[in-house]
Amino acid sequence: MNENSVVLGNQSALPESSRDPLSKMIEIAKDKDLSDADKSALISYAQKKFLNRRRMAYIALITIVMSLLVVFVAAFIDGLSVCPKDEVCSGILDNIKDNQVLIASIEGFLTSIVAAYYGVSAWRPAS
Repeated sequence: MNENSVVLGNQSALPESSRDPLSKMIEIAKDKDLSDADKSALISYAQKKFLNRRRMAYIALITIVMSLLVVFVAAFIDGLSVCPKDEVCSGILDNIKDNQVLIASIEGFLTSIVAAYYGVSAWRPAS
């Protein structure tokens, strides 16, 4: 291999926290001290370890996208609605504007969930 290569050929030289999860599963499968039942239980645990974190991040991401769609639909409905000349109409966007601090706080919280999950999983692939 070229000495100037940026690709690491030997994963065992990496710190334990940043190693590929598949390499851990291979180590479990090769371990002769574990029984077959223990190996399958450990591999199953490694596969399902972060399922709820992943699910929470996807739910938060979908919620952010759906709330954005609600705002666009509300703007579209407000743009097409006709208000009589003598009345002052309060549209959907006015109601959203009245609650914008609450909505922004919820959106910020959901964004932090998504950013934390994807940031940590990119930083440490084993987590």
